[in-house]
Amino acid sequence: MRFSRNGRYRVRIQFSGTFGPEVQAAGIVIGYRSPGQHYVFAQLGAAERAYSIGEFVSGYGWRPLVATGARENLRNEHSYSLELWLQGQEVRIIVDEVPVTQCLLAKPLEGRQVGLIAAGSSKVSFSGFAVDGGRPRAFVAMEFTEPFDTFYREVIQQQAESAGFDVVRIDEKAGPGVIFQDIQREIQQAEIVIAEITPANPNVFYELGYAHALGKPTILLARRGSQLPFDIRSYRVVFYSDTIGGKPEVERSLRRHLDAIAGQ
Repeated sequence: MRFSRNGRYRVRIQFSGTFGPEVQAAGIVIGYRSPGQHYVFAQLGAAERAYSIGEFVSGYGWRPLVATGARENLRNEHSYSLELWLQGQEVRIIVDEVPVTQCLLAKPLEGRQVGLIAAGSSKVSFSGFAVDGGRPRAFVAMEFTEPFDTFYREVIQQQAESAGFDVVRIDEKAGPGVIFQDIQREIQQAEIVIAEITPANPNVFYELGYAHALGKPTILLARRGSQLPFDIRSYRVVFYSDTIGGKPEVERSLRRHLDAIAGQ
């Protein structure tokens, strides 16, 4: 089954065997493309724990990212509701409507298939498997002044929303104040980061650097003639003219990049 990366995945799992020394585990796989490529799974009974999130890494194999709870507390007569939530690179699992653990993936998922996984010699029953896809998020990093606010409203926001993204700009978030943890989480949960880098704004470059550290797809925008930092010059930048005739050109270029990322 294909998925849109962001969303909620749930299934009911019932084990037939008791939990002792023998391996017995089951759960949900996301981001699958092929047997030898990276994917992520959330399971009950794996990694010698009750609840775990793990990944398959090419050339290494399976490894847990986070594991918690005593495996012996799982019961074979119980039908467990397992939910996996994916938002950008943030993964959370909920068991019987109780949040149990979460983790941040080191890089975005590439595959778009989701399925079920089980291990052990005892029978495992799956039922009620369902996927509720969510809209991907686009985080916008830019200076919050004119004329960039107008550029955001009339170009960036309109093109990103029409391409199917929910758009997040940190100054539009409700709350008593903006802290770095809020910014980091918004970038973690975004599928793409759009950065307007014409002014040498340190906050924008911090946000862009954090996105690059996560391996996040980025689209860089700048006015023609801008003097960009040396470290940025090697990246592809969409340059635009601050004229009436330049607006359709940057709209087309931005939309092409957005459609390419959304279709990966």
